[in-house]
Amino acid sequence: MASEKARANPRAPQQKRGRERVAALMASASMLFVEKGFEATTMTEIAARAGAAIGTLYLFFPTKEALANAILAENAEALSAELDALQEQAKGLAPAAIADTLFDLLGRFLATHPAYSALLDLPGDEGWRRRMRARRREQIAALFAQAQPPLPAGQAERLAAIVPQLMPIPLALVGEKRLRDGVLEELRLMLARHLQTGGD
Repeated sequence: MASEKARANPRAPQQKRGRERVAALMASASMLFVEKGFEATTMTEIAARAGAAIGTLYLFFPTKEALANAILAENAEALSAELDALQEQAKGLAPAAIADTLFDLLGRFLATHPAYSALLDLPGDEGWRRRMRARRREQIAALFAQAQPPLPAGQAERLAAIVPQLMPIPLALVGEKRLRDGVLEELRLMLARHLQTGGD
């Protein structure tokens, strides 16, 4: 049982060179997961793209699932930090302006971290995923709760559940940048209009 757990968990690098290798492996895997999908990507391809030996990849990431979960966790932490930083910037804004700011942030984040959307639906540690989604909803609800005028708590919670579900829609349009950007803009405008009319 203990050896099975050790195989499933990635090994943390101790030195700078190891951290750089891990970063290169994760970057290569992220690109391949987006280009080919999780199932079609092999560990051999990931190692080759990173210019690393396959043994090095398995040293740090015993399974493809462990690698995907490490990428997802790193991306989730980065998004969480950006949402925390947005709290100060959005303080006192109208609800529609907060929606605009939030869509800008999420659009930029998902465009620069496409693996986040690609890996969100993979099976994994469901407890961790539930906590991550709950944290994301709390952060978004807190943004809307500090709007001027403030939104009712129930509406802020509903928006916090809806907004993350909208974001992957334009990102599914891989290779169609103009259409993707247009769809993102339509979603942003829909939410802004809804909030401007005081929809509850």
